[in-house]
Amino acid sequence: MPTQAEQLGPSIRTVLPYQIGALPLVYPIVSALRLRQSTNTLVPSQADIDLGQVLVLLVLNRLLAPQPLYRVHTWLAETVLPQVLGIAPAQADDMRLGRALDLL
Repeated sequence: MPTQAEQLGPSIRTVLPYQIGALPLVYPIVSALRLRQSTNTLVPSQADIDLGQVLVLLVLNRLLAPQPLYRVHTWLAETVLPQVLGIAPAQADDMRLGRALDLL
């Protein structure tokens, strides 16, 4: 009978570590500033990801690991932020981020 480690072997090898970095220090500050809520109050949106959420993502990217807009989704996929913000990396494409910056 195979051991539990042997049964889980293939799936264990595919698990990738996520970057946390300074997120535990920076995210509470961004949350305390109520950036998302203030943005959504001033510029309401009907999109599946509200403008405040995109702005928080861009601010965190600038503070933690600045990337050009076309690489933000790659950076996002390597972090714990999809679970924290509820944004899938595929949703953070450069066109969406550019449109959000245009609205701001």
